[in-house]
Amino acid sequence: MDESSGAIIRTTNNLDALRLLSALAVIVGHSFTLTGIVAAPRVAGIPIHSLGLYAFFAISGYLIATSWQRNPMLLPYLVNRSLRIFPALMVVVLVTVVLIGPSVTVLETAQYFRSDVVYQYLLNLVLTAQYELPGVFESGHRSSAVNGVLWTLGLEFVCYLVVAASGLLLRSHSCWGYLVFGIIAVVLALMPGEAPGLVWMGPAGTTWVFFAVGALLSRVATRWLRPRGLIIVVPLWIITAMLAPGLALVLAWLALPFVMIAAGRASTPGVCRAGRFGDLSYGMYLWGFLVQQLVIEQFGVLPWLVNIAIVVLVTAIIAALSWHLVEKRALAHKIHRAATLQPGTPRPLASPHVS
Repeated sequence: MDESSGAIIRTTNNLDALRLLSALAVIVGHSFTLTGIVAAPRVAGIPIHSLGLYAFFAISGYLIATSWQRNPMLLPYLVNRSLRIFPALMVVVLVTVVLIGPSVTVLETAQYFRSDVVYQYLLNLVLTAQYELPGVFESGHRSSAVNGVLWTLGLEFVCYLVVAASGLLLRSHSCWGYLVFGIIAVVLALMPGEAPGLVWMGPAGTTWVFFAVGALLSRVATRWLRPRGLIIVVPLWIITAMLAPGLALVLAWLALPFVMIAAGRASTPGVCRAGRFGDLSYGMYLWGFLVQQLVIEQFGVLPWLVNIAIVVLVTAIIAALSWHLVEKRALAHKIHRAATLQPGTPRPLASPHVS
């Protein structure tokens, strides 16, 4: 880490490890919700899979905002963001529809491919969440959702557009755009969940707040994001959440982004080398839910330790293949163009997600 400039080289920080840990939290939480063995464990009052999702968005907010600060050019920005999301998404969606669906459906293959639902599922390719395939995971499953995490990718892309719009319209004052986005997200998060046609807004707003706070922290001087702050923030967050469970989510909005960014900027021996075999976090996130459903389809509800061992191992293998065969090759086509940072702007963290 170069303390004088605030720059952090990817191989000497903890961000890869934190993203991987977040993906594992999502997988572990879903292993409880999909098998129904017991309720998913909670951390500071929040289910572990939700906390993993929120951590992803908080880190993404910080990294994407600093990426724009480094290279505030719309075309390269959108191309690079698309290269990060769509190639791996295309693979998981097409493999699911063409190979996995016909293999596990209770319908005849011809009947399966005649169903309109199959082609509606392809809307996932354009970030319009679709959850079911005909005759797939309908018996013996607590949920018929094929891949229940894909809904978050559209929310992530909205965040990308907010960063670009804030940068283009407000330039060096883009933090005001992030603040307005965060306020709107809070309003959406607090809307009544039973509002007709607006059920999606609560979860979307909740998730967007974490991105907005992470983006705002990208404009904070690096001296305020040092790991020693965790000594105060983490115990205060956990104790307050225990004493006031109703405030657990609000506390997480404020505390989790700081915890992820301060810990991510640190360089812990061993931990900082989590990405030496590739960035597996996105692949783990994309495939974990689907692999869990396939394990239930094949073996039923196994003892939890056996179940999670199989799910994590299989998902990690698929994620490694996704990184080396798809994601890494797609990211080789990123557009690089140096740009001058605005005075006083903290230098960005290097990352395969944002470079």
